Amino acid sequence: MPVRLWRWAAAVALLTAVTGCASEQSPPAGTPSTSETSTAESSTESAEPSITRNIPPEQRAHLAELSGEQICRLADPADLEALAFAVEPGRPRELGFDPPVRGCEFDARSGGRSVLIGAQREGFAELGRDEVELGAARGTRTLRASDCTIYAGAAGATLQISVTAAEADSDDCGVAKRVAEYVLPALVG
Repeated sequence: MPVRLWRWAAAVALLTAVTGCASEQSPPAGTPSTSETSTAESSTESAEPSITRNIPPEQRAHLAELSGEQICRLADPADLEALAFAVEPGRPRELGFDPPVRGCEFDARSGGRSVLIGAQREGFAELGRDEVELGAARGTRTLRASDCTIYAGAAGATLQISVTAAEADSDDCGVAKRVAEYVLPALVG
């Protein structure tokens, strides 16, 4: 019996050694390694991608004073891709009337979605139906058939982040929340 046990232990040790070596081998040419996965794959694996921004207070902008072009500079398309989906460069927009909402719209590279970063009048942070936490700030959110919008107070204005889609859902609200958390540190609170 001891000889059989010894042979079994030796076989297990050999199998473990071979398996250990095999797992450290390089993948065959043409097969992407785990470090070469695309941004899209990485963002779908993570339930809540985020980008932390630490902007010194003296470099933060007053949302109420920004033009549409300046609002476009609050978000980098590459960062929006990491937080949401691949987007085209932002286009300044004025939406609505009396007074119009100044903003910047980032259209998706594919599909009918977009992200809007807008500046509403002060006091509009309560426009949403549900309260949401945005890191250190609080805001509200509204989910409609075609968009999910987050509102958050900023000095003298209200930040509006809207994600539009043919059929908006809670995933679009997650995108709007992440984008709001990304933009808020760039603004004077």
